[in-house]
Amino acid sequence: MRWIGVDFGSKYVGVAIGDESMCFPLNALDARPESKLLDALRKLATDEGAAGFVVGLPIHMNGSEGKAAKLCRDFAARLAAHSDLPVELFDERLSSWDAEGKLIEGGLKPHERKQRVHAVAAQMILQGFFNARKGPENRPSEPDRDESE
Repeated sequence: MRWIGVDFGSKYVGVAIGDESMCFPLNALDARPESKLLDALRKLATDEGAAGFVVGLPIHMNGSEGKAAKLCRDFAARLAAHSDLPVELFDERLSSWDAEGKLIEGGLKPHERKQRVHAVAAQMILQGFFNARKGPENRPSEPDRDESE
């Protein structure tokens, strides 16, 4: 089952697609006007046969939620109503920071990273959601380590 990952922001919204085996960043959409954004997300879900959306929830490092989390929860509710698909929220702590790091490691210049970082963050949110759903019994095991090290 495919899902759409969403990195919600005030200017850009990163979008990714994937299933339990693989997730891919797609692009960044303009956040405004919101009606156009909601239509684009609904069309993408229809075209891709997606089962639902996973929206990153910006939680503070101490576990509390602030203004950004409330905005995100409100957006997720509007997306669910507009698309008639389930919308899951997933902790996105550090996803944009991690995405930026991966793009820097990949050698992208700042102007090249500007739009891509949102889509890569959406990919990381979606992958994290699938990893969490697998549960510890279905996650890949750690490689054996030599205990003498």
